[in-house]
Amino acid sequence: MENIAPAWSELPDFGLYMDQMVTFVARLYPGLPLTKGMINSYVKAGLIDRPEGKKYSRAGLSQLIVICCLKQTSSMEQLKRLLHPDEKADAEAVYAHFRACQTGLQSHLQLEKELTAMDCALRAAAFQQLCGGMLRTNDEKQEG
Repeated sequence: MENIAPAWSELPDFGLYMDQMVTFVARLYPGLPLTKGMINSYVKAGLIDRPEGKKYSRAGLSQLIVICCLKQTSSMEQLKRLLHPDEKADAEAVYAHFRACQTGLQSHLQLEKELTAMDCALRAAAFQQLCGGMLRTNDEKQEG
């Protein structure tokens, strides 16, 4: 985890066109595939707030950053539930929590000098299972 996402206040506070969204995220995560079609799919799936006119808000950009960071290990449904945990979820608060988790994990990993690729792969799998279980538990609480 080399790149910590920028703080909310560092994200542009004006609308961005789709090309600008792609460029912004490509600078954060070089080499990560991101296309206009992918962004359109994220909007249609309800992961990213719809643009106003043709411009995406700061909230939409923050949602795209989270998606790009987590999409390798999370399904679209999991991403939707993480980005929109409830009807009252505020994009700024969700992004701040994501960034705090990212920063904390970065600090923790810097203390572990002897990590191997196997360690990382096993931790990723374990955390993915834990995340899925937590989301299922949340569903059961909401249904009951």
